[in-house]
Amino acid sequence: MTLRTRPVKSVRTRPEPAKQPIPTNRAVKKDTQPTLAEAIHELIDSTHYLAYDESRSLSVLVNRAGNPVAQPIISTATSDRICFELDQMKFEVSEEAVRAELKRYHFKAKLRGDKVRLSVRVAEASHQGRTVIDLGNSDHTFILLERGQVKIAHQGVQSVMLRSDSMRPLPIPNSEPDPELDGLNSLLELINLPEAEQYLLLAWLAYVLTHPLSPKVSQVFLVLLGQQGSGKSAFCKWILRRFIDPNQLGVQAMPAQVTDMAIAARQSYLLIFDNIRSIAPRLSDWLCKVSTGGTFTVRKLYTNDDAHTINIQAPLVINGIVNPVTEPDLVSRCLFLNLQPIDAASRMTEQALNAHLDAHEGRIFRALLELAAQALNIRDLVTPQRPQRMMDFSRWLVACEQVMGLGEGYLEDAYALNQAQSYESSLAEQPLANALLNVALMSGVDGWTGTASDLLPELEALVSDRDIRAHFYQWPHNPTSLGKKIMQHVELLDSLGVVIERPTRGRERLIHIACKPDCPWLDITCETEEPK
Repeated sequence: MTLRTRPVKSVRTRPEPAKQPIPTNRAVKKDTQPTLAEAIHELIDSTHYLAYDESRSLSVLVNRAGNPVAQPIISTATSDRICFELDQMKFEVSEEAVRAELKRYHFKAKLRGDKVRLSVRVAEASHQGRTVIDLGNSDHTFILLERGQVKIAHQGVQSVMLRSDSMRPLPIPNSEPDPELDGLNSLLELINLPEAEQYLLLAWLAYVLTHPLSPKVSQVFLVLLGQQGSGKSAFCKWILRRFIDPNQLGVQAMPAQVTDMAIAARQSYLLIFDNIRSIAPRLSDWLCKVSTGGTFTVRKLYTNDDAHTINIQAPLVINGIVNPVTEPDLVSRCLFLNLQPIDAASRMTEQALNAHLDAHEGRIFRALLELAAQALNIRDLVTPQRPQRMMDFSRWLVACEQVMGLGEGYLEDAYALNQAQSYESSLAEQPLANALLNVALMSGVDGWTGTASDLLPELEALVSDRDIRAHFYQWPHNPTSLGKKIMQHVELLDSLGVVIERPTRGRERLIHIACKPDCPWLDITCETEEPK
């Protein structure tokens, strides 16, 4: 049997098309527009480098050419500059996209940037006795105070200076030296202060220009007092701001919260608060931390528990009609100056005042720098004879009185008297300190000795019920509270010539209150006593 097989159909395959060669005379299309990250990297890397300050928790851009000046990466000025330069490159991008990209640079600087120590306006150079002042101009000009000389440096300084968006430039000092400080005469003729307080003010100005913000240095606050028409606000606005820290913030109202004060301190080297009537005890405690340098912690976001630590320290100026500083701890950190009333013949318009300062600001600022440089050169060689609590400032006054050719102890005595008078004025708001002073005056040099239980009834007999109710939380209501609160007034009473000691007798803790032999209040008490 024969099997039939079906013929196999052949499968036709489609031939592959021949590959066509690419014409050599036609260019390949390629997008040459850089990305946003590449454009920003090109702009930043060509002129700046990334840095990070751990003490401030701040990422910055530091310029490569000239003296090193730092600008915060996350800031309005930085984002505006980047947006402007991208616009010049015909690069269309939104401001939100630029800020998002700069935020990446913030973390990059934090992890990989150079570790630097930033300073605001004033820096202490690595060489001992050398101070750097940032003029704040676009040329990145610094002033060097070294070995009693004033030098203008346009490059070569190692200190990295931080600038905020609101900072404005200081005057350009005259190039000619002024070792005799003649330029200060143009400033003194505008200051309506007693003679001794004029020299104290000049010393304070030089102190602020030479002592940087550092936990090692305590800042001395300036309190300007005067009646209406004495020129307090104009003095702060046109003189102090101009020669210490020109800033867009100007003269401000006292903030209610310390967080607001910390924000202001980040934008300005010098804080000026205008027309202050009173300072609450809690805010007074915080101002003491602003003098020495303090930190406080706030929650970073409302949605988590992350903490954000803020450092705050700044020189500070307060002005008012009546003295708002009543807490002894804050009194010891202040210099009090009393502006005299300006008569009609001597009064100037703000336009005339500005014209005078514009004509003489170079000579005035050069003389202030000369005073600062010469005092800085001998600061560590002098010893104060009447040191106050602010020991650095007491030593500085001794150096300044030698530079200005004043008599030995002139500024020291003026500062000691300034502190004593300020403590006396604070007694009206301190009923416990006032009562302790009266106990000492009644006991004289021999003094009073007893326990807290014995002392409390005697103090209550010297203070009215009205004053106790008005200062309810300050007044001790039991012997244990008296033993604690009495130590808060030891420094205040010591400046008034009263000594308080806590000797022990067996298990009893005694309190000894007495007048010093040189207590000035003893003479006043003797003069007011009626003859027998």
